[in-house]
Amino acid sequence: MPRHGRPASTQPSVRRWFREYGRSLDPEVLVTSAYALLVGLAAGLVAQGLLELIYLFTNIFFFGKWSFVGSYPVGHHLGAWVILIPPIGGLLVGLMIHFWEPTLKGHGIPEAMEAVLVGRSRVRTRVGILKPLATAFAIGTGGPFGAEGPIIQTGAAFGSILGQWVRLTPYQRRVLLAAGAAAGMAATFAAPFAGVLVAIELLLFEFRARSFIPVALSSAVATAVRVYFVGWAPLFPTPAYTLSSLAELWLFAALGILMGLIGIGMIRVLFFLEDFFDHLDRFLPFAKPTAIWSPVIGASLLGAIGYLYPQVFGTGYDTIRNLLNDRLTVSELLGVSFAKFWALVLSLGSGTTGGVFAPSLIVGGGIGSAFAAFLRASQQLIPISDPALYALVAMAAVFGGIARAPFTAIVFLFELSRNPNSLLPLVVCCIVSDGFVRLFSQESIMTGKLVKRGLIVRQDYSVPVLMRARIEQVMRKNFTPVLADSEVNSIVREISPESAGVMPVVERDGTILGVIEAHDLLKSDGEGIKIRDIARSDYVLARPEETVDEVTRDLLKRNAENIVVVEGASQSKPVGVVRAADILRLRRWVIEEESHEPAPVQEAKTTPSPERAK
Repeated sequence: MPRHGRPASTQPSVRRWFREYGRSLDPEVLVTSAYALLVGLAAGLVAQGLLELIYLFTNIFFFGKWSFVGSYPVGHHLGAWVILIPPIGGLLVGLMIHFWEPTLKGHGIPEAMEAVLVGRSRVRTRVGILKPLATAFAIGTGGPFGAEGPIIQTGAAFGSILGQWVRLTPYQRRVLLAAGAAAGMAATFAAPFAGVLVAIELLLFEFRARSFIPVALSSAVATAVRVYFVGWAPLFPTPAYTLSSLAELWLFAALGILMGLIGIGMIRVLFFLEDFFDHLDRFLPFAKPTAIWSPVIGASLLGAIGYLYPQVFGTGYDTIRNLLNDRLTVSELLGVSFAKFWALVLSLGSGTTGGVFAPSLIVGGGIGSAFAAFLRASQQLIPISDPALYALVAMAAVFGGIARAPFTAIVFLFELSRNPNSLLPLVVCCIVSDGFVRLFSQESIMTGKLVKRGLIVRQDYSVPVLMRARIEQVMRKNFTPVLADSEVNSIVREISPESAGVMPVVERDGTILGVIEAHDLLKSDGEGIKIRDIARSDYVLARPEETVDEVTRDLLKRNAENIVVVEGASQSKPVGVVRAADILRLRRWVIEEESHEPAPVQEAKTTPSPERAK
């Protein structure tokens, strides 16, 4: 009786069910997903804690009371004294940056990207502790930021720290880092899908099941935590928007160009101010160390702007609600957007900490709503729908353009509005804005700081050509197998070493013993030396249908340069040979696909592209 008491006849059937286990998805994703659930839970709790801390500091500094009740600085009664509040936060954050942790500076996402690109996805533990505290100080004293950027960095830190504690691989740490970032976004706005896209567009730069599954699970858990504390009610309730006509899509495309211009302006002004404040001691010798005094000076300018426009203080979530519900006049819309623009770039450029997502929504939303109000007043032939819809769409277009994350912006605002009629305008406006910004700006607001540090950052991703091509598409079919028992001198007389290339060494029954190359023949010209005596084992075997990526991995593991392609039941019949240099031809095929210049006729005949090969 077979083991487990099952009939022997059922065992082959059971094996057939599991014969493809682990082929398409690495089983290690199960372990990563389990840890991702913990990361999502932690990030959800951190997000709630940070929001509570921001409310506490807001109540202390602007209203003089100890309370965790949600409030916004716009209702303060401090008068001109309010100008002194932001510099307090700037000083506290500057001290933390200078003495404890330089990566607290900025809005958080570039630091997470840097950890992925060059830090093997390692983040220091103190980042996870100090970032929420620094953010609470900055926003609680009036900083014009959203909480989402720091929460994303904090969630990423938790993912990385957990990955280090349990000794995961660098790639698994990268996935957990991205899972924490996605969870932070999802927990802040109850937008799980937008959280996933943040991770894909800004951290992973890939869409693969082994990373997508853990990230999505983490985002879902973090959203559940948020719902547990505050319910399913949207953070920004909106009315049901409708398009007046499809002709309005032309207006949303024009709005996309306008938002692209604003995005380019925001990127360039911010980069200029970052350079200025980084070298502030050249202009103000007493401003040393700059890590401390630059945030103080930037916060002082913020205080002056906030005295005139209190709406620029804090996260601005209340202002976003007003924009999405037509509660502001045209002059208020333009004034608040202009003030928030300068409050954001001055504060962020001076080196304090906070997210750019919420401020960019206010900048775009105010101008988008004013754009619609202007069109209505001019009595155009195209009927104009609710200006709040234009505000919603413009919000997404500005962030999508400056962050180079259009799909995140589209999905996020769609999740917030929960209005299917907003989807088509969102797609049109965001894609136009993103394309316009890419056309005129090489870097995004997320990558500019990293490029200054000498990093190469590409936010576009595609399936690598090595994963699209099979090994038979690069193998050379013209090769010369040699018998292992042949004498070296006889082979030298029969074969021209200059054109020999890689030669598989085979036994009389066809079994592969090794490989030789021309220089091996030239080094061994003694009498009686046989080919088997000089055959080398630095090669790998491959089947024609294997991908180049799979075979290349084996090459790297064995530190080899040659591949022998075999087929047949015993995998012993050589049908082709490949050298490492042959794989580089795949890159040429990509260039040919993207170029208007035709390939040389001779090369086109001998090196078919992956798409043409059968």
